Amino acid sequence: MIDFTGVEKRRLSYELYFRWIRFSTRFLFFRRFEVKGLENLPKEPFLLLCNHQDGLIDALMPIFGQNKYRLVFIARGDIFKKDFVAKLLKWLRVLPAFRVRDTGKENLGENDKIFDLAAKILKDGKCVGLFPEAALQYDKSMGSFKKGFARIAFRAEELADYNLHLKIVPTANYYENFYGAGHDALYNIGEPFEFGELLDTYREHPEAAYRQLALKAQEHVRPLMLDITDKENNEQIDLLRIVNQDLKFGHKKPKMSERLACDQRMIGALSKMKDDSVDEFASLMEKAGRYSGLLAKLNMRNWLIGKKVGFLGMLLRSLLALVLLPIYIVLWLLCIVPYKLPDILAMKAKDKRMIASFRFAIGAVVTIPVWNLLLFGLSFIIPWPWWCSLIFGAVLFFLFVPFIALRHFYVKFYHRWRYFAKLGKDTVLAEAIEVKKEQEEVLKWLVG
Repeated sequence: MIDFTGVEKRRLSYELYFRWIRFSTRFLFFRRFEVKGLENLPKEPFLLLCNHQDGLIDALMPIFGQNKYRLVFIARGDIFKKDFVAKLLKWLRVLPAFRVRDTGKENLGENDKIFDLAAKILKDGKCVGLFPEAALQYDKSMGSFKKGFARIAFRAEELADYNLHLKIVPTANYYENFYGAGHDALYNIGEPFEFGELLDTYREHPEAAYRQLALKAQEHVRPLMLDITDKENNEQIDLLRIVNQDLKFGHKKPKMSERLACDQRMIGALSKMKDDSVDEFASLMEKAGRYSGLLAKLNMRNWLIGKKVGFLGMLLRSLLALVLLPIYIVLWLLCIVPYKLPDILAMKAKDKRMIASFRFAIGAVVTIPVWNLLLFGLSFIIPWPWWCSLIFGAVLFFLFVPFIALRHFYVKFYHRWRYFAKLGKDTVLAEAIEVKKEQEEVLKWLVG
């Protein structure tokens, strides 16, 4: 394994690329990127914890959700197998953590070196971030916190003769959609906490201190995220929260923090319902399961079901689609290669949840800059003044925003026509509308 000493040093090349990736994260990949609690970030040093539900994208949120600190982040060790990849990740300020299921037992000893290095970085006044769950969580819930982060935290205090007063910052990500660009996201930063009351325990019983700190950290992260604790009914509850959002907000596009608060209220009410009204809860879960099956048969999303769609409205939308079509064609020609190439490569991903990571890592980091530079170079062939090429080159990097917005418009336009054509004719659609109404009635009574 390569030497990761000096990973925390700031480099001019990293600073320049940091600005491009931050721009890509906040304005190209996400439609609206909300950061809540930025004022909670303390002075350096601090250890930042974040939930883990969407691969590489999860790390982008804490790294680029703020502009003041340059985090050293700890990621899964199996991606560091090749030296050139490991060197690239070191340049990106990423350290490996080794898990048995990824790299086998033979590399677990390397964790001691990495954790000591991370602790030294904290002791020297810098910041470290990691995923305490140490694995992706696929059911929108919190996994158990492993002891790695606690080992780093206590070791940092030990190196500083227990006078570091290290703060731990709980944070969480919340996404509108896990798989594609052009959606909304929230990066939620909680109030930092210390763990001085556990230092005596650590001196005498380190393992007990690790467990206690892990439990304490979980209780600080949980309120910041979507945590569906009912494993048996996870999918049904996830669908019900979408139905509930549609019921509460309709055509409005609230902030993601408002949507998260809405989800948390509903999940709390469902948990109480499960305890107090077992039969009613079972009936609602049955409806949600049936509704999910109907949506799959129709190949439609919840936002369409029950919508009032008239001929005049569809005619006006069709005219708008016709007017915007030339613009979309131009944007498609300019953007389709860097947009589609990551998708082709992402098909090789065994883990569906990693698709968004492929799209961002390959698209924003490689294909968009390379493709735009190629088009910029070719633009000098056009017989126009040189300054037109400069303007063209600058504009290229902003074109993905309208391209993705128009792509979403045409996808929704297509599905609206499908929905309109089936209204009053398709029995499956009629049943789906009826089941959705039944769920909404229960949710109105339950959540208010």
